[in-house]
Amino acid sequence: MKCALLTLFILFSTFSTAFSQDRDLSAHIERLQAELKTTSDSASVYVRLGLLFLRHEMADSAEIAFRAALSRRANLALAHAGLGRLYLQFKHQPEKALPHLESATNADTTDVQSHDLLIQTWLELGSTGRPAREAASRVIARFPHLSSPYLLLARAHQEEDSTSRAALFYFKQYLDRKPEDQDIAYEFAFALYEAQNYRELEAITSRMTDPRALPLLAMALLNRRDHEGALSAFQHHIGALPERERALYEDISLVGAQAEQRAYRLQTDPQRREAFLNRFWLQKDPFKTSGGALRRAEHYRRVWHARNYYGKKWPWDKRGEVYIRWGEPDYRSTSRALNARVPLDVQTVQEQMSHQLYGADGLQETFVGPVFPIRIMRDGGMGGGDNTLGFSRYKPVTAASNWSAVPWEVWIYKNLDKGVEITFTDEFLSGNFDFAPIPSLSEADINRYEATGESYMRIVQRLSEYAPASIVNRVASVTPEQYSLTMLEPLEFYFDALTFRGPEGQTELLVNIGLPIDNIAQPSEYDTTVIVERRTALIYARETDVQKTKHAFAVPIHDDNRGRGLQAINSIAHVAPPGEYELAVEAWRRDSDRVGAYRLPQLQLPDYHAQNRLMISDVQLASHIADASEAIDTAFVRGDYYIQPQPSASFLPLPNASMFIYFEIYNLVRDAFGQTRYDVAYEVQLRSEQSLSVIPLLARLGKKNAEAVGLSFEQVGADPDEKTYLELPIVNLRPGRYNLKLTIADRNSEQTVEKNATFFIPRLR
Repeated sequence: MKCALLTLFILFSTFSTAFSQDRDLSAHIERLQAELKTTSDSASVYVRLGLLFLRHEMADSAEIAFRAALSRRANLALAHAGLGRLYLQFKHQPEKALPHLESATNADTTDVQSHDLLIQTWLELGSTGRPAREAASRVIARFPHLSSPYLLLARAHQEEDSTSRAALFYFKQYLDRKPEDQDIAYEFAFALYEAQNYRELEAITSRMTDPRALPLLAMALLNRRDHEGALSAFQHHIGALPERERALYEDISLVGAQAEQRAYRLQTDPQRREAFLNRFWLQKDPFKTSGGALRRAEHYRRVWHARNYYGKKWPWDKRGEVYIRWGEPDYRSTSRALNARVPLDVQTVQEQMSHQLYGADGLQETFVGPVFPIRIMRDGGMGGGDNTLGFSRYKPVTAASNWSAVPWEVWIYKNLDKGVEITFTDEFLSGNFDFAPIPSLSEADINRYEATGESYMRIVQRLSEYAPASIVNRVASVTPEQYSLTMLEPLEFYFDALTFRGPEGQTELLVNIGLPIDNIAQPSEYDTTVIVERRTALIYARETDVQKTKHAFAVPIHDDNRGRGLQAINSIAHVAPPGEYELAVEAWRRDSDRVGAYRLPQLQLPDYHAQNRLMISDVQLASHIADASEAIDTAFVRGDYYIQPQPSASFLPLPNASMFIYFEIYNLVRDAFGQTRYDVAYEVQLRSEQSLSVIPLLARLGKKNAEAVGLSFEQVGADPDEKTYLELPIVNLRPGRYNLKLTIADRNSEQTVEKNATFFIPRLR
């Protein structure tokens, strides 16, 4: 049989070659018809005729020829394959193609094309049941290089579970064999998104050319806190959308206060509108270290999500409005997917609302759906009629009774306005959800409540107050938008922000960050390296511009540096004109939810370039200062010195321990001989609740002096600007909070200037 089929294949190949040389279709048809009169194998001739007609897209003639072949030889694989291809690709009738392709593959287990067409037919039918799966598995076993069976199995597993690892595996196998299929690549990417497999999602979408992949790429970048990259991906996507769709992303009517909305509408110039949006999203950004990119990209994500999940009506239903305002709820339950796992803090929100609506009776129930009453079935529905909680035609959804007559969803935001429940219902079964309506009370409802001493108006008032539309309007007037940080774990760290004279009339801001090793490491981690991403943002007055930095550095974790109070130190310098700024600092341990962020809302950068006025920089506290040639890390070299920062300002009173204080003096006056003469004085005070007490400490000034006698030094120099440091032994200091006051007195100009710093001596365990 296989030899006969191979002969037919060779004959057809020869025939095709001859046809390419001779395009006279009629001549070939006449030749084959003449052959029918003399051949003993008319079935094979009819197959050749059918293939000829298929080649010239003469579907009806091909069908007649193939059926003629089957009438003479019922199990002829090529004829079944021809009819299968005809019904699938020419007549678009996959249900008719299926039995012929099954017959073809059963008759000839070596024909790759027939097996591929069989799986394509199952895909066209949208069938992923057991017969289709078994067929796909057989084809993979015989022809593992084919792509179609992997796609069928991917969709089969995806239908069972959108987050299925098996589905993702088969999608990947398909794309490995057919990487140019952008539609399936997008389908796979969407499956990865729903499975929250962001690493794979980024890998596939970053290679795709389909513009639909850009929002999914943005999701993956947001997950690893690349806010700027996510915003760029979203903006490329938005820029290619029609104007009507594009406007949805830039609209701030759902997230801005009324004054902000009015101000935005007044901006008609595109550049001014963009500048307005930059400031707007920076103000909404909880960290500000991304310059507003975090919050703006998150807004775009919510709009995209609303369009894709809540957009059966233009542009979205009420769920979309709430989602864009406040993001993912802390708890969600729906009539399609009942969520019986209610966290304790969510139960508290439910109980408070239930008590207000139903009194003491409401505290006895466990709610797995809306506490707010929704429309029920006329006959009482499931659960029986014993439960009188709610009203005759409107009841809440509890673990004991779900009487609902309409599809519903309930969302709970536990930290919004002390906790709110928002219920949506699809009253018209249209797929569009609105806020659940206020129940219309029957005469029996009114009589029952009045019998308990409740007035009709009081019942109506409570229902109006807790109606979802009322809740949303009330809360939105105070909190129009929210970015929840509850999913993050705090990562505590230290930082100091120090100002020095900068180049060309500007001021240098040095930010030192100290990350305690024990805060970074997980309890179970030993002999590993973690990556910490540090961000800073220096925000100009009125938030018109932002200087941003981002740097990732490795922190080794091992037995020698754990439990010893050690810190990983990082440093960054900003240079900006003198003035008032806001500083934001953030540290994030990659591949985790551990984030720390701090802000200095009012940071003054002094003008150290003022002439004829003695000035001193901020005082930098350090754990050690040495010659620059001894530097272990050149990032901590300043001028001639290697300065090991101590952002925590905490120093252990160990034997022979010292604290170092680095500072710079500007604009010393030279005398007639070109010399500067100045005094450096210091005081160390222990701060207590009752008093300040001065502690006498002997110190060493830079490399110029031996131990000072008293608390001051007399200095002679030639440079109007000096960079130096003090070394203070701290071994005799008792635990507490100390204030250091540093005073510089210029003897030639009789000017004096001082700066203060605070440090801590912890109690030794």
